[in-house]
Amino acid sequence: MPGRGAWLTPTVEAYELAVKRKAFRRALRLEREPDTSAVLDHLRSLPDVGPNHAAQDVAEERPDTTEQAERLMDN
Repeated sequence: MPGRGAWLTPTVEAYELAVKRKAFRRALRLEREPDTSAVLDHLRSLPDVGPNHAAQDVAEERPDTTEQAERLMDN
């Protein structure tokens, strides 16, 4: 099966840039541009959140591990 998958930041801006750069075709190793209209429809249906929303969610779910990482590096 051709291709290896394509990762995309879930914003319309990122989608438009990927289309402009023909990134879907390259990432999926296709001969021509795929129909990505369903991806755009999905992105438009997502709630509009601020740019830091995802980073805040991760920080709230996972405690800061910097101190733990530093201890492991010292050993």
